[in-house]
Amino acid sequence: MPQPLKTIKNCFLLSTCHKCQFFIIMLNSRTPLPLPSKYSNDTPEQYLERLMSFYKEYHWLIHVLAFNFVTQKEWEKFPLEWREALMKRIEDAGDDWAFAILDLTSTKSDYSIWPDSLREYLETARDLALPRDVDETTLQQQRSISKHILGGMSDKKVHEVKFMSQLIKDVADERGITSVIDLGSGQGYLSRALAFDYGLEVLAVDMSEIQTQGAVRFDKKALKSQGIKEEDEEQQPNLKHVTEKITPENISQVLAKWSPESSEDKKWLVTGLHTCGDLSPMIFNLFAQSKEVSCVVNVGCCYNALTTSGFPMSEYLKRKKDLIKVGSTARVLSCHSPSRWVDEGEQCIKAFDNYYFRALLQEMLVERNLSDINDPPRLGRIKQNKEFVPFVKASLKRLKLPENTITPEEAELHYRRSKENLVDKQFVTLWTLRGLLAPIVESIILVDRWLYLRDAAQHSPDEHKGAYMYPLFDLSASPRNVVYVASK
Repeated sequence: MPQPLKTIKNCFLLSTCHKCQFFIIMLNSRTPLPLPSKYSNDTPEQYLERLMSFYKEYHWLIHVLAFNFVTQKEWEKFPLEWREALMKRIEDAGDDWAFAILDLTSTKSDYSIWPDSLREYLETARDLALPRDVDETTLQQQRSISKHILGGMSDKKVHEVKFMSQLIKDVADERGITSVIDLGSGQGYLSRALAFDYGLEVLAVDMSEIQTQGAVRFDKKALKSQGIKEEDEEQQPNLKHVTEKITPENISQVLAKWSPESSEDKKWLVTGLHTCGDLSPMIFNLFAQSKEVSCVVNVGCCYNALTTSGFPMSEYLKRKKDLIKVGSTARVLSCHSPSRWVDEGEQCIKAFDNYYFRALLQEMLVERNLSDINDPPRLGRIKQNKEFVPFVKASLKRLKLPENTITPEEAELHYRRSKENLVDKQFVTLWTLRGLLAPIVESIILVDRWLYLRDAAQHSPDEHKGAYMYPLFDLSASPRNVVYVASK
């Protein structure tokens, strides 16, 4: 049977250095909510209103579905001057037309060449989103992770764990906290850094027993690489992986179960690295509603998995009578990172092809009365095909339709005609312009969460109370790079 957390010294604690309080110094000098420079004089609420106003203006574009592109004539919804200017750019670029369009997502792109209304759209989409670049000084002030706990980590994960673990340690030190709950701990990468390298007591919690057991195996490998035997408890880190679901209602019981020596006065820091969907809101609720939790450090992800319980969170948005609905289509869009599309190049274009193929297939199904124009059949995930004909064949099989429903010859002819009519170029252009709205939708979600944390902390008598939100990771390495730090 798993044993409760131990209260012992950690022999793996890294030596202190001049960098160890860097993040706290940086945090204390930060603006709680760093806004885009153009809107730096706005209150958080005023800025959120700007975001929602832009969202409402282009609600139709945000909610365009790939398979409806042809049948719903989405391209024609753009102003004529936009279409003419964009197609002229494509014509001038020749074989490099796709990259000329992707260049619209670059912060270095020259928007002055476009018609006024298109230029205004491009500039607003770029300037209104929350800033996501990390301060260069922050990137340079990182401590290394011990080699024996690197098992299973990608370069991306190492980058994230380095910065996240150091920040958590610094926040915990400032508050006099020595115990951390890592929710959605998965394989335990962050938990191990906190326990092995920083000497913190860590309760690593995941709802999947498979993840929990995987984390335990990595722990054993780390101990073995250091020549530490499992039975030698005094040499082991203060880390326990458990399969549980923690809520504000049961947190007292869970902590009593796994950390029985905890007193009512003991304070915990709750954290999570790239917590998916509603798990970030759950972590914030633990912070707001649980007397045991006095700090939170969190980076979220997977907004597509959010439910109505996860957005909106703030009372400000909940009270709005004309609240915009950030539905599933918008949430999926918010997970995109158009700033990386230029660098991804061919890979990005291939991904667009798969969406384009779905649009052409839907057109052919509607022509054969096999699909409702407003309610296309669900294909699910189809293996990416380089050519349209194999895609059609795989899709018909998925839909349990006869192979001769659309013959290879018919599919090839339809594809060639669409190319002749520049439908592929129109699709890539619309999909790129739509992608520019992804950071806008994400910014709405991020600011809503910050408002919730600000309100949760503001009435605390503690001198450290407050809520901060800022980019922590290198955007090129980790697109979901915004961290929340709050104390009460």
